[in-house]
Amino acid sequence: MISKSFKNNGYVIIKKLIPQKNCDKISKLINKLKTVKRSDQFDMDFPFSKIKNFKKVIIPNKKDLNKLDDYIDYKKILNYAYKITSNKKKIFLKKIYTKSAFDGDNEFYHQDYAYRKNTGVKSNDYLQCFIALKDQKIENGCLRILKGSHKNGLIKHDSVMTRSGMTKLTISSTNLKRLSKKNKIHNLELSAGTGVFFSYLTIHGSSSNASEIDQPRLIIQMIPKNGSINRKKNLSLWKKRSDNEKSILKKMLEKKLGRYKKKIN
Repeated sequence: MISKSFKNNGYVIIKKLIPQKNCDKISKLINKLKTVKRSDQFDMDFPFSKIKNFKKVIIPNKKDLNKLDDYIDYKKILNYAYKITSNKKKIFLKKIYTKSAFDGDNEFYHQDYAYRKNTGVKSNDYLQCFIALKDQKIENGCLRILKGSHKNGLIKHDSVMTRSGMTKLTISSTNLKRLSKKNKIHNLELSAGTGVFFSYLTIHGSSSNASEIDQPRLIIQMIPKNGSINRKKNLSLWKKRSDNEKSILKKMLEKKLGRYKKKIN
């Protein structure tokens, strides 16, 4: 029974959630959407370089969503969400991680609720669906999950800077080592079209994509049908994250300039 598996493990795998042919069509659409404008350099594969850049994360606009929605059976996804949680859900966010060939960065181990706490929805009411759009293997950065880690509650996260100039939240390696003794890491090598429904408290991450094949993955986030995210509190969290990014970048620049001055003198 999938609800029991979800309760015990913090995730459940559903095969053939999207047909292979539709995954191919979505991947082609992503190739068009991931091109970067020169004025928009943050959160890219190679920010502020002469190398042709691609977006790391795509949040489709209304026009692009209409194209995307032609290939996805959301009723099917929401039906599985109900079977898993016994709670009717609605989708509040759809986004795409491009995970480009050779360049796709690792994803720090984290719990999604660390980004959404205190926004008016309880951790157990959130649900995420991760969908592989191409076959995923260890060498190309498949999803990795600490099985049963959702039972530990929300773990302390720290803010770290990525090479793309964006901050992310992650659990320290010290805590991960401790937790992984109890909650073993599982490499989820998935075939294209397979979905993974998991709790917002489930610890997950992925390695970088060292292969020659792009590894796009679709993320669908859900809350209870009658629930709502507190917009003001949510914006406050994102502002805090933005301010933190500015602070870290400023400190990095000051430190770097300080080193140059010492070399010159």
